[in-house]
Amino acid sequence: MEDEERILELIMSREHGILQNELWREAKIDRRKCSRIVDRLEKDGEINREQELNKGLRTYRIKYIERKETVKDFKLLMVDDMFAPCTGCNLECTPAQCVPLSEWIFGLLNEE
Repeated sequence: MEDEERILELIMSREHGILQNELWREAKIDRRKCSRIVDRLEKDGEINREQELNKGLRTYRIKYIERKETVKDFKLLMVDDMFAPCTGCNLECTPAQCVPLSEWIFGLLNEE
């Protein structure tokens, strides 16, 4: 796992990625082991590889895939301190006859 972390850190440290043939040299590990680690990181969705020619030789440019945090805004589902009753509800009711939904809708109307 130590080698994998070192390789991932090297990849992340390069804004435009790193060539795979440079990666194993800088990480100071065997190129076959580096290739297996890169394969695993690619399968896990951590990196992507793009084929590239470097000095007439085929290699891959390896780039880290940045994950963007998604901010969930639950305020739209809130009325005062009441969460939308249909969220996660598994009851088979008729919305027109659902008391919690009616109360929540009246709360929406009172907010305006």
